[in-house]
Amino acid sequence: MQEPSSTYEATQARQRTQAQPDKVHWDGEVSFRDHPYRQLHHQRGIIGAFRIRLLEASNLKRSYWSPLALGPVKLLGLSKAHGNVSSFCSFSLDTTSAYGNDSLTPSTSHRKPAPTSKPPPKRPSVVSPVIPENNNPVWDNFQFDFPLRKGFMTQDGMRLLLTVRVNEDSTPVETLMPGGSSDGDARLLGMGSLDITDLCLGCTSDGDPVPGVIDAWIPISLPNKDRMPVTNENEDSNVTASSESSTGMVRVLVSYGPSGLEPHEKDIVALEAFARRNPSASSCRPLLSPLRPLTVVERRGAFLLCEYSLSDHGRKKGFVRLHRNSVFVIERQNLADAAHNLALLPFDVMMSTPIGRASAQALGPVGAAGKELLMPALLSLKLLWVAARTTTLAGLSGAQALGSTLWQEGSTSLTASHHSDSNLSLRGHDHYRNHRDGALSQFAQL
Repeated sequence: MQEPSSTYEATQARQRTQAQPDKVHWDGEVSFRDHPYRQLHHQRGIIGAFRIRLLEASNLKRSYWSPLALGPVKLLGLSKAHGNVSSFCSFSLDTTSAYGNDSLTPSTSHRKPAPTSKPPPKRPSVVSPVIPENNNPVWDNFQFDFPLRKGFMTQDGMRLLLTVRVNEDSTPVETLMPGGSSDGDARLLGMGSLDITDLCLGCTSDGDPVPGVIDAWIPISLPNKDRMPVTNENEDSNVTASSESSTGMVRVLVSYGPSGLEPHEKDIVALEAFARRNPSASSCRPLLSPLRPLTVVERRGAFLLCEYSLSDHGRKKGFVRLHRNSVFVIERQNLADAAHNLALLPFDVMMSTPIGRASAQALGPVGAAGKELLMPALLSLKLLWVAARTTTLAGLSGAQALGSTLWQEGSTSLTASHHSDSNLSLRGHDHYRNHRDGALSQFAQL
């Protein structure tokens, strides 16, 4: 195997990569002159975004009661827990293990539980409007975007779930009653989940393409202590809850779009977190390392033919077919980079000789120390440049604002003078008309 580069740039590149959510393996052969991957963070922490549209719900059932909705008291309007339900939905993203209870990780049931456990983090959610008194509500044009952020998954290769929670609306009196839950658990109608991992991957585990939009009915039921129903869009039957425990169904349209640069040929890409295989959950070592960079050889439609190095077989290469949604661009070279390489070609030729490598090894620490010493001066020059640029832009903005103000004042004064001249001419015309009318009246009297 080729020994990893030990230059100053290579060391800094490895350190920066290990400090990021996507700890992509750094390879000097695919990076630009031993620098860190320049496009590694171009997505700004956003893997992609889901577009979710809530259409309707069906056969919603109430599974609780309120003392304010019994007998003649319900006529006072202090509770909505009678008649048809007044419901609203809340959506959130969640994750689950790709293998569930059949995970291949070692069992830890013999270990003692930790003395204190942190509660699971609260996921951001989106709440729909309330549809009053309707067991089959329909929402008109309620859609929203849900971003999928990097670091959302605690482990690579987890399944993504769209969780829906249906609650009934309440009155202020019900909220203030003793025993009332502020988060709406007492008025829960049901919960359900939809597995949207294949939508993110763009294809199923068998390689079949997945439609760009999923139209699915999500069955909801009251959660129990052991499990919550999960719906997979690839199954023929979406109903996972039994007819006795089901409290209704919710219909949604879900689509997904990745963020960032579109991969082109010769781009360097890496797998997204949901497309990686977790090595700890595998019975054998995966052939494709989940954090190894890949080179795009060819693109046909939404699928990419990528090349990667086999780490245990020297310079042997492997090829894999991936969907565009599964990868993101980490390095892309352009004409300026080619010109840079051409200009440094003599230096590279010299460094490929034994004398050049020995000189670089001897002068490497001196160059690194020189960079560290010159770093404050470079930062000062950069600060001065930013200050000068900011001052220039502020001056140009001020001059533009002054010009706009003078133009508006001039236009206003011209408009005012024109109106005054028009008023004077109208007054003169009225005076002449009055004088003429008086003369005509005197002539008529004669």
